[in-house]
Amino acid sequence: MVSRHPVTFGVVTGQHHFTWPQLVEAWTLAEELDFDSAWLFDHFMALYASPDGPTLEASTLLAALALKTSTIRIGVLVYGNTHRHPAVLAKEMVTVDHISEGRLIFGIGSGWNESEHTAYGIPFPSAGDRVGMLDEALSAIELLFTEQRTNFDGRHYQLKDAPFAPKPLQANLPIMVGGKRPKMLKLIAKYADIWDSSGTPEETRERGEQINEHCREIGRDPNEIIWSVSLGADRLEDADTFADVIRAYREAGASQFLFDLPLTAEGIDATKKVAREIIPGLRTELT
Repeated sequence: MVSRHPVTFGVVTGQHHFTWPQLVEAWTLAEELDFDSAWLFDHFMALYASPDGPTLEASTLLAALALKTSTIRIGVLVYGNTHRHPAVLAKEMVTVDHISEGRLIFGIGSGWNESEHTAYGIPFPSAGDRVGMLDEALSAIELLFTEQRTNFDGRHYQLKDAPFAPKPLQANLPIMVGGKRPKMLKLIAKYADIWDSSGTPEETRERGEQINEHCREIGRDPNEIIWSVSLGADRLEDADTFADVIRAYREAGASQFLFDLPLTAEGIDATKKVAREIIPGLRTELT
């Protein structure tokens, strides 16, 4: 199951309770430590501690952070499709791709936080409808990224002779889809360049094998999809077990490893040690 894709490492800074200067500092550090990617989340209010805490909006923040970095790949883990019309989100993503000079990874999922939708008056359809909406959204976005004018007549979304320029700066802007339920795994096989999920190495392997089977059913090469696993800050804080954790997920098929950035000074010190002393060796070992 070991992937043919090279291993990459990223940090996630969910922006609740962070100020703009703190986020700039965190992303600058991630780039200095040679992480491959840095990620925000797509929420309009804080998920932990007080919901009244500051939470900056994802797309505008991502564009600003693109100008504060120069080499690290950037993205949102992951956009909730229900939060924006897909044509609007596609326009935002292409804008950020140009601002970042082609460093964007476009992460998207079906949306899940019902209380957030209720608070802001955003409709929250059933789980099945949300998957159907994401299916249509990804199909429409694919057309917008490639066609001069787009017509799309779906159950949830309609586009009428829609122009879309400029196109993404990247010839193939990578799309990362997050999910682990059966219907989502079918959709991931259809659209994703990167699949992100969480769980044990065994769960990663089992779900990945389901994606591989769905790929074969539709005539797609399963090796086209990079497997990504999202892990907590505690993994970066434990230098003694970090390498073994990565090896276990790598053996299960994962190539991209994403970690919440620790919040404490001790956690940041541990992250620096892992990034400087352990990750370089893993890149060589697991190539």
